[in-house]
Amino acid sequence: MNSRIQTSSINIGVMVALLMIVPLIGVMMTRVSFTISLGIVLGVVVFILSFANVQFATYILIFATLLSPEFGSRTTSGSGLTVRLDDFLLLVIGFSQLTKAAMYQEVGLFSYTPLNRYISIYMIICVISTGVGVLFERVNPLTGFFFVLKYFEYFIVYFMIINNLENKKQAKGYLIAILITATIVCLVAIAQIPAGGRVAAPFEGESGEPNTLGGYLLLITSVVGGLLLYRGAVTKFSHRVLLYLLMLLMFIPILFTLSRATWLAAVPVFLAFWILSDKKIIMTGIVLVGFLVAPWLMPDAVTERISYTTEKQESKWARAQQESLGGMTFDTSSSARIRSWLNALEAIPAHPFLGWGVTGWRFIDAQYFKIAVETGLIGLAAFLMFLWKLIRLTWDGYKNTKDPLFRGVSLGFLVGVIAMIFHATMTNTFIIVRIMEPFCILAGIVIGVPALEREEEAETDQTPSSQRPSIRRVGPLYGNSRFSRDV
Repeated sequence: MNSRIQTSSINIGVMVALLMIVPLIGVMMTRVSFTISLGIVLGVVVFILSFANVQFATYILIFATLLSPEFGSRTTSGSGLTVRLDDFLLLVIGFSQLTKAAMYQEVGLFSYTPLNRYISIYMIICVISTGVGVLFERVNPLTGFFFVLKYFEYFIVYFMIINNLENKKQAKGYLIAILITATIVCLVAIAQIPAGGRVAAPFEGESGEPNTLGGYLLLITSVVGGLLLYRGAVTKFSHRVLLYLLMLLMFIPILFTLSRATWLAAVPVFLAFWILSDKKIIMTGIVLVGFLVAPWLMPDAVTERISYTTEKQESKWARAQQESLGGMTFDTSSSARIRSWLNALEAIPAHPFLGWGVTGWRFIDAQYFKIAVETGLIGLAAFLMFLWKLIRLTWDGYKNTKDPLFRGVSLGFLVGVIAMIFHATMTNTFIIVRIMEPFCILAGIVIGVPALEREEEAETDQTPSSQRPSIRRVGPLYGNSRFSRDV
């Protein structure tokens, strides 16, 4: 009875607040530009729709991860700040869910998952190291705050999927949306090829980031590969044909990104699939044929990019900028990256435990060096523990999920995680929004589906309730968890 009265009071309060806000919005719209007015209206619409049906908001977010415009500017040294449409969408959606959780106690914000502990530890270290950096004036407070907030944003996407995943049909719908988004991205990237230069993701302008597109496409390629290689994952012939076409479609822009980090990370992708798949002969045959026809079919831009990596420059200035490692001389771009790694190794001893703080040191285009410098060895250890736990959970999902479709997804995501780990050796893969948002959506699906199956088994179990396996339920703040846990 009390809860009903409390909920009724909250509903009345929300209605009164809305009645006060609507006239305020009307007044604001008469005093600001059309663009801002349109943004306010769209924000209110998204708020209402996500409050009524969070699935709708999730689909919008999936398409926005790669197809939303970016505002602001960044330099090649990593300075500056950009804001994307999906940042705004996530803020509105998060606020709507916060409001919903306040109104209904059974609606949670953060479900218990086996990753929570590792996410919490890493984020706490990021906050502490950045706070210390601000105190000692190593970190610009505003820049550090927004970068740490961006890290939180990725995990909010993960929890958004976990909290609202109700059945496997819903998960399948999210997967289809991800593949449609990848198809659109590929078509846009291929349309850039005739203009020359390196292709990039949509809405990145002339100074796009080909490494970002390469990493994203490698992640999606891994998922598609898992669907195709796991027997029974996709049974309809027409669906398999579409997936093969998408694989071919993604292969083209991956080449034309001219991203050496992506090309190198593709090697462990193939090896992982070769080890885990039972179609080793077919995969070996495809690779051999590819090596045979590559000299005739490989685009000139790709072969020039490969040869340029270890080519000695003609001018004395350029040769002076080249670094040698292991008896091999690298081009000026690779040499600059190597020098940043060496500088990072020199910076770590100055603050070995908690680092310089997020954005507290100069730009480093290598994920693990960046984490070690910014959050210290403690932060690096926490991040590696997070990756290890994610791999373990994905492997468990691959081995234990009963639905062949999601076993294929788990296999693909497992290989995708491996791909991103190698991709991150030469770029900041795990902080790039266009990679990490799809990555966290897929993580939510892969970790959430086995939990759904366990919940379905518990509901259909005919044994007495006292003998059923316990499912941990946590308080209203965290929502009702479906993840099995001994109590």
